[in-house]
Amino acid sequence: MPRPTFHRILVAVDGSRHADLALSVAVALAERDHARLTVLTVIPNVTESAAMAYGAGVDPVAMQRDADTAAEKTMRAALEEVPDDQPVETVQRRGHAGPEIVEQVKAGDHDIVILGARGLGRIGSMFGSVSQHVLRHAKSAVFVAHLPEDAAAEAESEDQGEG
Repeated sequence: MPRPTFHRILVAVDGSRHADLALSVAVALAERDHARLTVLTVIPNVTESAAMAYGAGVDPVAMQRDADTAAEKTMRAALEEVPDDQPVETVQRRGHAGPEIVEQVKAGDHDIVILGARGLGRIGSMFGSVSQHVLRHAKSAVFVAHLPEDAAAEAESEDQGEG
């Protein structure tokens, strides 16, 4: 069986350890196949969620600003991991991660999407698994990066020690 070759790679990042693994795999694949790499972050529409908490002392504008800032920080950190000689495009979308990733696959005519098995989304678990949504709906190859539990637990304890 011939080795698959990819030309337009999409990697979704959110700052999680699983997404970091997805990014590493995407970079290696882009280098191997001399492929175009697109790094995607999806910013949640916090104002929609905050509207449900109306009257609860929630400032939806400040929450959205925080989400926007976090997404920009995530994108900057991801780009630091991409070698200087690797062409890379960045995309930020706004909405629910699963549907937005699928829409970007279509919009960018990507032939593969790589994402982490679990993300950092605070609201995501209420809407179901992002990776499951992408697996069901993307019309491209989908690879889900999953860190072994020991590595994920070790990384999490390191992160908690930094705070």
